[in-house]
Amino acid sequence: MKNKAFAKKRMMFIQKEDYNFLTYNLIILLYSLKCTSPDRKFKDFRKVAYLIEFINSGGNITEYTRDELASIYSKAQLKKQLISHLLVVLRNHNFIDVSINSVSNSFDIWLNLEEIPSEFFDKKMFKKEIDNIKMIKKHASHLNILTVKTLVDKLFTSNNILTWEI
Repeated sequence: MKNKAFAKKRMMFIQKEDYNFLTYNLIILLYSLKCTSPDRKFKDFRKVAYLIEFINSGGNITEYTRDELASIYSKAQLKKQLISHLLVVLRNHNFIDVSINSVSNSFDIWLNLEEIPSEFFDKKMFKKEIDNIKMIKKHASHLNILTVKTLVDKLFTSNNILTWEI
């Protein structure tokens, strides 16, 4: 009976909607972009929703089909709410800090490095994600300071993906 319950839990697990999955992706992203202080913050957390799919699937945006990009865009729109909840949890545990960005009506975030064990940043364990972040940066440089609109234009609109108001 115990194995049956465990199997059921595993079947109900959706990796890309799991808080642990989103947490490690967010931390690796902030770390890779060196967003570790108020002076070096990641502006407008909503961009994270778009980037996480590329971080895990492959960072080379030119290899995605139009349908894949449209799917990523749609999923990101839905994922923003989940990520905003995650920010509250991470802020409460002091893993990140948050400031209000009145220009974009959003939050800017940065990593509290002293609160995260240094072993977490094992480059072997997250090599794929780190390499994908580097690839994304080649296609859309200055990820930490780009506006969400500019990021969406570079990743989606320029590839003929229909987008709606952000």
